[in-house]
Amino acid sequence: MQASDTLNNLDKLSPREKEVAICIMEGLSTGLIAERLCLKSNTISTIKNRIFIKLEVDSIVGLYKVLMG
Repeated sequence: MQASDTLNNLDKLSPREKEVAICIMEGLSTGLIAERLCLKSNTISTIKNRIFIKLEVDSIVGLYKVLMG
């Protein structure tokens, strides 16, 4: 995967989804992401699910592979 592929994948995400994806990549838990972004944990879970659907992954490991190459 090239850097342009990573950028194309990020372009599929909304600004909020990008924020959550970055937090996931930093290794933060759902609860910590919720605290950082001043949202509820359920909201973070919903956003995480949308990220997985948009990037066609089914796990955080899959997300790493798509975003990090």
